[in-house]
Amino acid sequence: METLYRKYRPLDFDSVVGQDNIVHTLKNQIMSGKVSHAYLFSGTKGTGKTTVAKIFARAVNCPNEIGGNPCNTCEVCKASLEGADYNILELDAASNGNVDNIRQITESMQYRPINDEKYKVYIIDEAHALTGYSKEAFLKSLEEPPEYVIYILATTDPGKLPETILSRCQKYSFRRIGIDTIVEYLKNICVKESIEIDDEALYFIAEKSDGSMRESISKLDRCRSYTKEKITKEKVVDILGMVGDDEFSLLLQSINEGDVEKAFDIVGSAIDRGKDVTQFVNDFIWHIRNVLIAKNVSKPIESLNVTRTNFDKLKKESLNISKDTLIYYIEELSKTHGIMRYDENRRVMLETTIIRLANPETNYIDASVMARIKRLEDDKKNMTYVRIGDKADTNTLKPSDKADDGKSATKKDKIEEIRLSKLAYDEINKVAENWTAIRSSLDMVVKSILIESEIVPSETKEPGFVQVLLSEADYNLLQNMDRIKATEKKLSESTKNIIKKDVTYKIIDRSKTKYADKIEFKLDDALDKIVGIEVEIEEDDK
Repeated sequence: METLYRKYRPLDFDSVVGQDNIVHTLKNQIMSGKVSHAYLFSGTKGTGKTTVAKIFARAVNCPNEIGGNPCNTCEVCKASLEGADYNILELDAASNGNVDNIRQITESMQYRPINDEKYKVYIIDEAHALTGYSKEAFLKSLEEPPEYVIYILATTDPGKLPETILSRCQKYSFRRIGIDTIVEYLKNICVKESIEIDDEALYFIAEKSDGSMRESISKLDRCRSYTKEKITKEKVVDILGMVGDDEFSLLLQSINEGDVEKAFDIVGSAIDRGKDVTQFVNDFIWHIRNVLIAKNVSKPIESLNVTRTNFDKLKKESLNISKDTLIYYIEELSKTHGIMRYDENRRVMLETTIIRLANPETNYIDASVMARIKRLEDDKKNMTYVRIGDKADTNTLKPSDKADDGKSATKKDKIEEIRLSKLAYDEINKVAENWTAIRSSLDMVVKSILIESEIVPSETKEPGFVQVLLSEADYNLLQNMDRIKATEKKLSESTKNIIKKDVTYKIIDRSKTKYADKIEFKLDDALDKIVGIEVEIEEDDK
C-alpha cells in the first residue's frame, strides 16, 4: 500500500498549501524566464521545501509549462518524476555532504544539460549539514556558476551556513502551516481514502504536527493502518503513543500543587503506553511554553498554533500559576532534557526533576526560591506600611489604649508618641509611595522575597531609619542566602537615588518584634495600617 504522504505529495505549485507567497513568486520567475542561479529554502521540517524545489526543477525545463507549473505529462516531467532526469541532481547533505560529493557537483556542472533541456538543477537537502571543507568547495562553484546551473539549498537551520553562501542566494522562508489549513487538507484525503475520523481527532493531529503537513499526513496514515473503525482523538492518542493536552495540564497542575503522587501516575501511564521519556519532556516543555504565552496574550497568535478552544483552555490554566514559576519550570525541564541525551536513567531523571519542581523548598538555587514564593501569591496581602493623615486628631485617642508594657496608656503618652514620630512617619510615607520603585533595584529573587515585607519606622521613631519586616521563613531564607546586609545597602542606595534622602534600612524577623501581633485600624476609611497604636476617629460635634 502506497503511503499517504507519497500519494498526496503535490506535483505542481497549485497543489502546494500554506506557502502562497513563495509559489506565486517562483511561478512569476518561471513565466518571465528571470530565474536566479541560487535559492535558499528554509523552514521547519515538513513545510514543503523539498517538494517545491522538485516542482521548480521540473517547471524550468518543462517545454509545456503552463502558468509557471510543470505539465507532468511530457518526457522531461516524466523522467523527473521517475528520478531519471540527469539534469536534476539531488544531494542529501546529511549523509553525503563531504567535500568529495561537492567536487562531483563542481565537475558535473562543467557540462551543459542534455536532452535539449535549459537548466541543470542541483537540489541540496539539509544544506546546513555540509562539512566545513565542503562549504568552502561549494562556495567556489556558487560564486560564478554557468548560466545554465541553478542551485536550490533546503535547510531547517540556515544559521549554520556561512554568510558568504547566504548572500549569494535568493532566500525564501517557509512558514509553519496553519492548523485549519492542515485539517482541511487532511479532510480531503480522508474523503478520497474513505477514512472515517472525527474533527477533534483531526485537530489534535494538526496541533501535534507543529505546522508540518508531512508529519500530519504520516500520523493520519498510521492511524488508518491501525484501525478500520472510526478514528477518535482518544484512539489517536493511544495509537501514536502520544500524551494529550489534558494530561499535560493535569501534570502541570499536580506539580504546581506539590502533588507528586498524581504527577508520577501521569508520567507512569504515558511511559507504559510506549511514550519516549525524552520526547515526553520535550512535549511537556512546549505545553508549558504555550501556557506561558497564553498568559501574556489576549487572543490566539500564530506562534501558538492552537485552536481557539484550546487557547481558551490554556488561558484558563495560566490563571492558576505565575509567569515566573512557568519560566522556572521550563528552565529546569530544559536542563533535564539536555542531560537525558547522555544518561540512560531517563525516567529516574524525570522523576527527580518532578520532585524538585513540586517541592521547591528542597532546592536552594535562586530560581527555586522564586517558585516557592510565587506559589503563595494567591494568598499574598498588599504591602503594609505606616501612614499618618492630616485629619488625625490626637484628642480622640482613648485613655483605655494599652501601652507596650500592658498597662493603661494615658492620652498624653499616645499624643507624645505620635508627635515624636511625626517626622519618621512623613519620611516613611515617602518611602512607601516609592517602595515598588525602590525594590525594583533588587535582583528578581530578593525582590520576590520582599513581596510580603512591611516597612515601619525604627524602634526609636527617628527619621532616617526604616525597618523592613519579614516573616520568620522569609527572613531565614534571606539569611541562609547571606543576602541581608547586601540587600539593606542596595535599598539605601536606591532610596537615595529615588527620593533623595539618606535612609538606613534594617531587615528583621517580624516574629521577634513587638509588631508580631499588630492591630489594624481605619482612619477616615482612607489610611492604611499604623503599627502598635490603636486609633479611633470620632466625628466633631461642632
